[in-house]
Amino acid sequence: MNRLRRWLVGLRIRDAAVPFILLAIAILCYGLLIPALGFFWDDFPLSWIYDTYGVEGLERYFSTNRPYWGLLFSLTMPLLGGSPWAWQLFGLFWRWLSAVLLWLLLRRIWKPVPQVALWASLLFLVYPGFQQQHIPIIYGHLFLVFCCYLLSLYLNIWAMTTHSHWRWAGHALALASGLYQMLAMEYFFLLELLRPLVIWLAFGEDSLPARTRMKRTALGWLPYSAVFGAAFIWRVFFFSFQTENYRMVFLDQLKEAPVPALGHLLENIAQSFWVVLGQAWGSAFRLPDVNTLGLKSTVLTAAVILTALVIVLAFLIVWRRGREEVQSRKSTWVMGAIGLGLLAFLLGGVPSWSIDVLPQLIFALDRFTLPFLLGASLLLAGLIGWLPLRNWMRLVLVGVLVSLAIGQHFQVSVAYRRDWETQQRFFWQLAWRIPALEPGTILLVNQLPVRYYTDNSLTAPLNWYWAADNHSQEMSYLLYYPQQRLGNNLAALEPGVPVVVDYLAAQFEGNTSQIVAITYQPPACLRVLDPGVDFDNKMLPEEMQAAALLSSTQWIGTQGTTAIERLPARLYGEEPPYGWCYYFSQAEIARQQADWSQVAALGDQAFALGDYPNDPAERLVFIEGYAHTGAWDRAEQLSGEVQSITPMMQPVLCHLWTRIANETSTSPEREVVLERIFNNLTCSE
Repeated sequence: MNRLRRWLVGLRIRDAAVPFILLAIAILCYGLLIPALGFFWDDFPLSWIYDTYGVEGLERYFSTNRPYWGLLFSLTMPLLGGSPWAWQLFGLFWRWLSAVLLWLLLRRIWKPVPQVALWASLLFLVYPGFQQQHIPIIYGHLFLVFCCYLLSLYLNIWAMTTHSHWRWAGHALALASGLYQMLAMEYFFLLELLRPLVIWLAFGEDSLPARTRMKRTALGWLPYSAVFGAAFIWRVFFFSFQTENYRMVFLDQLKEAPVPALGHLLENIAQSFWVVLGQAWGSAFRLPDVNTLGLKSTVLTAAVILTALVIVLAFLIVWRRGREEVQSRKSTWVMGAIGLGLLAFLLGGVPSWSIDVLPQLIFALDRFTLPFLLGASLLLAGLIGWLPLRNWMRLVLVGVLVSLAIGQHFQVSVAYRRDWETQQRFFWQLAWRIPALEPGTILLVNQLPVRYYTDNSLTAPLNWYWAADNHSQEMSYLLYYPQQRLGNNLAALEPGVPVVVDYLAAQFEGNTSQIVAITYQPPACLRVLDPGVDFDNKMLPEEMQAAALLSSTQWIGTQGTTAIERLPARLYGEEPPYGWCYYFSQAEIARQQADWSQVAALGDQAFALGDYPNDPAERLVFIEGYAHTGAWDRAEQLSGEVQSITPMMQPVLCHLWTRIANETSTSPEREVVLERIFNNLTCSE
């Protein structure tokens, strides 16, 4: 270890290397799978809104939701357009830059002790409690705003401690960037109140008398306090949409019952502290689940962790300044970091506690850890310095924490990649099955097996691809999960119920009398529900059984744009090879047209593939096709296969064979098969 340390010190790596080390850590943490990632969550709606409505659409979208923040999107969306990898790099850049700015700021506050700046910036960069980095359009802009805040603090300290003639420009830019971050969003608004303590700490190395130090702090903070006051007045008295999305629950509780409200607040503070520090960093120690992650991804995770550990420990060794220096500074920088971290934690938590929505380590509530991010990083760095450990032990502890957090983020990247692939397969199969769709249609879909999309997210690409020429503010389509929406935005699953959804940039107005119900549970194929049989399909959720009764293929056009023409290549690449699901979708289109010979022919092709259906209901279309073309033995054989898979399909088969009996012509073979089928299924015609 000593030989390695001497060799690294001999390289004379100094401050200029820190941003590059942080960049390497950021790439290991968030960048390895960027080529395989796309759009997630609200990034899909934003991309569609800009592509369809331009800057005016973005202005409408943000008009009631952080309008000054929306100005950034109006500038960046025209530059980066609809390329997912470009946006992923955009998000990575601002996350990295925020860590660099934090390091620069803390380096100025605690000059003789560079460890605190490096440790805190590393912990800040890889913080495991926030796992939405791969939603870069939203969070790239959020970290851009946070960079404005950190830049404002840094320039403020620089301008107050430098003798440069340009210090006035530093103050001007610090005031402007500080004002913008307060106008842009509420996440970091109250962190502005950290400024006087930051200024006070920055004067700590000058050995000033307490009174002189306090006077300089007050004078330095004065113009910034005026800017804060102006932004506060605007938010409270002039910004009419301050509580558009969330109500100030705590204030209402305080008025009604002050003592219980304060007790509830203390509980929220304690719970938030445990979540953002204890649970968040504890989660980094969870071993990868091979069954969930897969062997290949598990091995890659281990390789990433080891690589990160080597890089971080090697660099931390270079920065070691000796045991004596850290010990002698413990009473100053350690307590300063802990104190600043605690205050940052409390100020950052006010927005969450005021609306009574606490940070949780689940998607998408982990976004509420972001206001705590600065405080959590400073606190942890201070606590590591406070521990009664040898200096090399602290370095190892920091290295282990950072590398394990990187490993966790790599696993999260794998989950995002899988969600992107699932979403791609969903839209390929949707494009195969629904070449065209009548405007005004609601797609009712079972809750898809994805974490980083909602039905609101997927409504955007549905309109983007199936109504590319619609630039009006009347949306053509809506995608809804009935399991989530029933009783809320969806009043009832019965005909004639109006459905109106404000998408901010546009609005959908429809009716439950115009519905196509779809199920997609991979590896099973996407399937349009059949109202004649699926209303009694016990393998479907109850809400989807009810949705089946409303579903109709009359809204599906059988002639339209091909899948390869409909889906943009930059997002979906090449069309997948034609396998079972492709032939199944084409057979369903043929059944919709009552082209039974085509259904049977497609069945022959599909079963000849050597592939097989992953849902017994996928055989139903071919049972019907073979029956209508007189291949009764084949239809009976497939029916027996369905029945043998699960008895839950018995009522579905009864309804299907009843329909076949009603729609096919009499023949001796038909009568024999029908009699056997109905007796075997114990159902009557």
